[in-house]
Amino acid sequence: MSHAIGFNLLGAMTAHQGNRQIRLGPAKQQCVLAALLIDANRVIPMDALLDRVWHENLPPTGRAVLYSYVARLRQLLHAAGQGGEPAEVPAIVRSSGGYMARVYLSQVDLHRFRSLVVSARSFASDPAAACERYRTALGLWRGEPLPGLTGPWVEAVRESLSAERTAALMECHAAELRAGRHFTLLPELENVAKDRPHDEVSLRHLMTALHRSGRSAEAVARYDRTRRLLSEELGVDPSPATQELYQELLRATDTHTLDGAGGAAAREPAARPCPITRPAQLPSLCRAFTGRDQELRFLDAVLTASPYESGQSRTVLLEGMAGIGKTTLALQWSHRARERFPDGQLYLDLHGSDPHRPPLSSSAALQRCLRHLGVPASLIQGDVDEVAALWRSVVADQRLLLVLDDAASADQVEPLLPGGRGCATLITSRGRLDRLAVRHDVHPLTVPNLPPDKATDLLTALVGPSRTDAEPEAAALLAEACGGLPYAFQVLAIRLQRRPREPLSAMVAQLERTSPLDLLRTGASGSTSVRALLDTSFEALPSEARRAFPSLGTLSAAPFRAEEFAARAKCTPLEAQDILSALAEEHLLDDRGSHTYAASALVRSYARTVGRAASSAHPPSNNEATTVACRQGS
Repeated sequence: MSHAIGFNLLGAMTAHQGNRQIRLGPAKQQCVLAALLIDANRVIPMDALLDRVWHENLPPTGRAVLYSYVARLRQLLHAAGQGGEPAEVPAIVRSSGGYMARVYLSQVDLHRFRSLVVSARSFASDPAAACERYRTALGLWRGEPLPGLTGPWVEAVRESLSAERTAALMECHAAELRAGRHFTLLPELENVAKDRPHDEVSLRHLMTALHRSGRSAEAVARYDRTRRLLSEELGVDPSPATQELYQELLRATDTHTLDGAGGAAAREPAARPCPITRPAQLPSLCRAFTGRDQELRFLDAVLTASPYESGQSRTVLLEGMAGIGKTTLALQWSHRARERFPDGQLYLDLHGSDPHRPPLSSSAALQRCLRHLGVPASLIQGDVDEVAALWRSVVADQRLLLVLDDAASADQVEPLLPGGRGCATLITSRGRLDRLAVRHDVHPLTVPNLPPDKATDLLTALVGPSRTDAEPEAAALLAEACGGLPYAFQVLAIRLQRRPREPLSAMVAQLERTSPLDLLRTGASGSTSVRALLDTSFEALPSEARRAFPSLGTLSAAPFRAEEFAARAKCTPLEAQDILSALAEEHLLDDRGSHTYAASALVRSYARTVGRAASSAHPPSNNEATTVACRQGS
């Protein structure tokens, strides 16, 4: 009976077939094989392979020597695989200007180790099962990786693999503490703390195990000793997580919460999974916020409900037109509810509608999330599906708030959704990401324009009650000009704040001479303006919707039907329905149902501006992008 060929990299580099060792030749030849197996089933370009083996010491005949090493390794593998299943025989193949080791990942101890660690993380809710997998993975290590091989690449790999082992060991210890194995774990924790005197993760594990074993005084003494060591040798204090655990132990000792037999404490400090850290990334709040009580109640009901009792998803999609205040609403609620998420708050700007930056890829977003939670970069490997699986495993038992701001599409967001029920996710997007609602039970909430009474309240909050109370009629007219769009109020407030002595009526008089869009801008270029904001939504429309968009400017404020729009846009009712649906998806229209729609005064004013720019031989310079878009759609 033949045995599959196996390779060991987690210790002295060896190859074996059953109990028979396969001689791999000289050190440089072994280095060639190691360089290929580290990235098994991936092509390593010739230059990269030469650099890994020789770096700056490449001999003049380096390529010829590499060819000879590859030929010998092929012979060794072919001879060892005689009589075995062809699919199980590793091979070194030439492809795309480089070489690749074609092998089952289960035949290489390093890749078995990584697979077991990922599997262990998926059992976050079953610490005993996780411990079994962690211990199996750690049992594959036989010493320092690749001893006897030299060079900068080998040294970097050795350091990276050692970091992976340490991370897995820390996670294993955290799982064993969650499984209640503090007594049996203590000797190992003592040895690790001795070998890693500056490692606070190991210290916290040891303090927790000592406390649960009825030795709280020793746990406190360990903290004091490490605190002095960090101060004297590194000039730093223990991290907040370590200090928090220390204070908890002091409280437990003062209140005599240990049982009389010296067993486990009735009030044990929580064992946090490691190397997870606690992020607090919410941006600062907008100084003026009003008129969103109903939306805040909705977010409370969905995002703070017990998922285990309600059985519902704790994910909300805030959608709405540009400038409607989706991000402000998300951050207001998140700051209010942050105490409900003790494992932290992650915030990501996905740049879905940023005209100056491309949307953040799902892969880059996942890597950021994992790094911010303290996961070593060396463990964040594989394609987007593999990294997404790691992300879900890491946060499976976390009570974490994830804010995904300005999403571009469902494809961008889907890999970022946590799988565990303890997390809550708040997404904002200008588009309607219907697939999320269908596939992931996401709760959509369209953020509406502010009603007139709340609009005046917002203006008062921004410019001060002394000015709005002195001229209530002018304040109401200015609020009406902003169309219930919070961004418009922000722009208007900047203009008013720069003219503190100018009465509001002077701004109203200016409004009577021009359009609201000309008023709602700052600076000569108008880069900060409602018009520039609406440009981004306009440019996202399909070409037919851009062509017909100016027809909105000819309609009245009253709701209109698709047939009326079709007559103005000179298209069929069926075509009008498609165009109006596209406008509604960008929230440039309010879909009232039964083929009835309404457009705000600001959007209708913008539509008239687009129409004038499209037909003008010399369009306004601050709307050139819009004009180009119109011409392309004509």
